[in-house]
Amino acid sequence: MPEVRQALRSALASSRQAFANDAIRRLGISFMLGVAADTALFVVSLVTVFDRGGPLAAAILGAVRMVPAVIAGLLTGAMLQRFRGDRILMALGLIRAVAAGLTGVVIATAGPTMADHQFTMAMLFILPSVAAGANAPVRPVQATLMPALARSPDELVAANATWNAVKGLGAFGGPFIAGILMGLNMYAAVAVLAGVAFLLTAYLSAGLRFEQAADASGGGRRATGGLRFMEGLRPILRQPVLAWSLLGSYGQVVTRGLLNSLAVVAAIDVLRMGQSGLGLLNAALGLGGLGAIFMISSNRSPRLIRTETLSLVFWGLPIAAIGVFPLPEVALAAMVLIGVANATYDTALYTIFQRGSKNDDRATVMSFLEAVIGVGTVSGSLLAPILLLFGNREALVIGGSLLPILAAVIYRRIGHTDRVIVVDEGLVDLLRKVPEFAELPLTAVERLVEGLVPVTAPAGSALMTQGEPGDRFIVIADGEIDVIVDGRQIHRLGPGAGVGEIALLRRRPRTATVRAVTDVRGYGIDAMTFLCAVSGPAAAAVTEQLVTERMADANPVPSGASD
Repeated sequence: MPEVRQALRSALASSRQAFANDAIRRLGISFMLGVAADTALFVVSLVTVFDRGGPLAAAILGAVRMVPAVIAGLLTGAMLQRFRGDRILMALGLIRAVAAGLTGVVIATAGPTMADHQFTMAMLFILPSVAAGANAPVRPVQATLMPALARSPDELVAANATWNAVKGLGAFGGPFIAGILMGLNMYAAVAVLAGVAFLLTAYLSAGLRFEQAADASGGGRRATGGLRFMEGLRPILRQPVLAWSLLGSYGQVVTRGLLNSLAVVAAIDVLRMGQSGLGLLNAALGLGGLGAIFMISSNRSPRLIRTETLSLVFWGLPIAAIGVFPLPEVALAAMVLIGVANATYDTALYTIFQRGSKNDDRATVMSFLEAVIGVGTVSGSLLAPILLLFGNREALVIGGSLLPILAAVIYRRIGHTDRVIVVDEGLVDLLRKVPEFAELPLTAVERLVEGLVPVTAPAGSALMTQGEPGDRFIVIADGEIDVIVDGRQIHRLGPGAGVGEIALLRRRPRTATVRAVTDVRGYGIDAMTFLCAVSGPAAAAVTEQLVTERMADANPVPSGASD
């Protein structure tokens, strides 16, 4: 029990940390609504298609709707090079809202004749495909933007865990509501409600605010021409952890594609739960997604990798269990366990890809990852009819056995890797201690790390001299320094302190001499890089306050003098 209470306290602290950030809060709520709407729309479309065309038609729908999703996923990197991420999310929300609304109209107006059924079938293949195509870029865009909104590695992990927890809420709420409405024969209402939720995602995305202009596209490179489909593959291949994690992701979504199709067969033919049973199974899957809130509380790579591979095991085994023990109670429990595994896996996977990619590569890496996810989903949907040839229960057992085997192979290759992050985490932590950089998002801090120049000074030497031109900002990593104005010591500073900002911001000579008290080791940041870093509204406000306070310390008002 103490361990459970501690886990709960840690989970709540992570949630508070993430949702204290307004931008992350907006992304989380928007993602939750989008997942709820997307799963509800898919469930009602799948059941409608199953009614008219049987399990083969349902499997084909699962595959066909992912074709535009794969294409859209490949385009995500190119879109982020050309447009702001928040505007992309707004446009995607509007497109999905229109597709959902039209789906509701089609379902509501479908007549009883075969011709009407054929029209309904055609539209139920086309409209979900449009919605899926517009849905595919949402996750990579949000994952690319997340490091540009989080202010520390721990906040990024907390945001990813909370992000997947609210995804679980959406994945639970959407199918649950859909199941209730379908049980009342209100199929069209499911699609209409999904459209309203998609509209809300566009509204929430419109309120995102970024510290720096580059952060609106995740800090990536600007457009260089062409679609650059394969740009994301090169940095992945350079990082074995990313390459093997990409393979694991492909296996996971193949299994997810299988589950999308096999769940219909399981609910109706194996478990005898009826059409609303599919909604209940998907709701149980979403309920398990709340397990992400108990996810990792640190960003240490070994824990991420262990979590990634263990989650793959528990993604597959419960599917096999449904085939071995075809009982509704077993199936619902299995779906909850899959939901927990899915949430923890996504948290680990996206944190690995976010922290294992450089700022300039992150958008294209996330785009390529999403394309692989789309291809895997198509592969799983097409594999389902083949496995069903062995029998319904046998298909569940075979499909559920794939991931545990793949997980063992992946863990054997990268299970003992102790490094994921491409920038020096110690330098990131150092810069986080500098007051001028406290409000910067993680992407901006990583840009600073990439431009740091080592500085050393023996005890007694000057790092800066009063009256000389200012050309850099210095961060102290080890040792102590004195700040001296007109021969008077006004500060003694140590690791985590930064000096030199007044000359850079006021464009004037140095106002103080900085002398090493002990041997000093630090890092220099050139003037242009420093000024760009603190140009955003939050950082500029903090830096301006610090400058005002330090200038007051350097030039105190004489006793008895007026202000």
